[in-house]
Amino acid sequence: MSEHNERNAEIWSTRVQRELLALTTENAPEQDKKDTQGVLPPFMTVKDHQLDIAAGTCVVSFLVEIVGKRKKRPPISPRVTDEETPAAQETTPTEGDNGEADDSKAVVTIKLDASLVKKADGTLDTAAPAYPFLPPRALMAEGASCFPEGSTIQDGDPVAIDCDWTPSLHLSDAVLNIGLKIKESILQQEPFHPLAEVEMDPILEDVMSSARAIGEKVGRSFRGFSFKAPDATQKQKKKKPAKKKETPAAAPGEVRIGDEINLLEPPWVESQGIYSCKAVRRPEFVEAAIQHAALESGEQASSGAASMFRNLTQSAKNVLQESFIMITETHIIEMTSSKLNLSTGKITFAIPIELMAKLKFRRQESISLFFKTAPNDPLIYMCPDSADAVHQIQSVLKRHGVKGKHTNAAAHRAIGEALQLVQEIQTKELALRHDPTVERVNEIMDLYRQAAERFEAAGDVRHEEVVTHMRKFLALPVTTSILDGSYKKEEANPDKPARTSSSDIPEGEVLEASSVLLNASEEDEAGKESKEDDKDFEASMESIMKEAKEDLSSFLDDDVGGTTMPPTPPKSSGSDSADDIVDDAFADLDAMLSEADKELAELMGSS
Repeated sequence: MSEHNERNAEIWSTRVQRELLALTTENAPEQDKKDTQGVLPPFMTVKDHQLDIAAGTCVVSFLVEIVGKRKKRPPISPRVTDEETPAAQETTPTEGDNGEADDSKAVVTIKLDASLVKKADGTLDTAAPAYPFLPPRALMAEGASCFPEGSTIQDGDPVAIDCDWTPSLHLSDAVLNIGLKIKESILQQEPFHPLAEVEMDPILEDVMSSARAIGEKVGRSFRGFSFKAPDATQKQKKKKPAKKKETPAAAPGEVRIGDEINLLEPPWVESQGIYSCKAVRRPEFVEAAIQHAALESGEQASSGAASMFRNLTQSAKNVLQESFIMITETHIIEMTSSKLNLSTGKITFAIPIELMAKLKFRRQESISLFFKTAPNDPLIYMCPDSADAVHQIQSVLKRHGVKGKHTNAAAHRAIGEALQLVQEIQTKELALRHDPTVERVNEIMDLYRQAAERFEAAGDVRHEEVVTHMRKFLALPVTTSILDGSYKKEEANPDKPARTSSSDIPEGEVLEASSVLLNASEEDEAGKESKEDDKDFEASMESIMKEAKEDLSSFLDDDVGGTTMPPTPPKSSGSDSADDIVDDAFADLDAMLSEADKELAELMGSS
């Protein structure tokens, strides 16, 4: 057995054992249980299973229990041969078989066969594609009589799995597809039919082989036909035929566009995930790289019948091809693979994962990748498993030491609420000068606390700035005078003499400043200082608003979520967990708020 065949058998063995462990025991890893048991609804359970690694056999039976009003169909006569007589198959209808409604439970048994392919002599063919690269074979084991009238399925018939199969799907996904169809058929009284297996008629097979032979002869005649003169033809015969440039096998370190890869061999079999996708938008540098690779490969269209046949072949391949996105430890790869053979693929585009700048996704819809080469020109894929793909990319980036900032709808709402609170604080502070009361000061302090908590919930470091500005607000002369009861509104001074013109001052007389004028000048200077402090405080509050709005505008680009990866090196000490860091941040915030409360209480007590 070659290394390739051994690897194929190893993948099959590991996959089926892990899935059966998750389906049948409670001691399975949480991730495996989430991928298997979490998919099955309550009306579907595992009945039994058969696993023999040496024989390459894996068969799992599932029970589908449907409760509801239904009509039993009359029993279908078994399929007969020409030697049997129709009279021998007549059955006597029993009670409940006359099509009347029945409220009993319908139990159907589905059998999934994920065994390896066997050769004609009965030995295992480990080189042939098998599960998980091909879907398992589904059979109707028991319960065909539970289906409504018009159904043609019988016990032992194959059942179709109507889903685009990829290696990332599991046995639970296949049986879920069948179970939902069975439930809809029984409850909605829709006929259920078996999988139509096309068998090739011997006569039709002979006709097809004859057509292939004729096509080969016509192709050879077109290739040998030439309109050129005999001497020119002879010169062409002397020329050596151009050798087709062979594409070297892709190595783990260097991934090139156009490389053929085998998904059953390392390093591709060790990838983090392969997800079905469709590119809807590519950046300019990606399009340029794909075109440059096509020119270097020397793929040029030729004239004549050969070009026509080549175009027809390529069109047929495109119909059977499907696009995937592969995530490895070093690259993000877009590849195409045939639906008939998912074990091989061709690289469409590849880029190092270290060039990732930002990624966004809409759950079960799309994923947008932003690279440092073009930060404002994303690569967008339609991907049903976008959330899982983003999770795998984030895991790889964390292993590379890249720390990102995750934003979601909750963070957006928290920042928006914090901005509204800051605006309300500014309005309340302006109103405080016209109506200076202790209640207004307490209300402003409460708004400061709420704004700091909102910024902290969103993971914004500006919660510390809000607490700092709250302390500055408490230290303002206006706030201090209001709390200690010494604040007085400015009133016109009746003792202040009116200004006199220069003509009223006698010549040669020196006027001395009175005590009233000296006190007035000191009050003016104190007022100027307090106004300057107020202006500085307002400017700092406006800077908070400006910075928060800039961040909010960047957050609102995505409705669901996103991750920004700044080029920060990994921390040397990794002992602190994320929960400890969050707890420390909240503890610091509580400490700052408690200190502010103490300062406020001291000011209130001194009054």
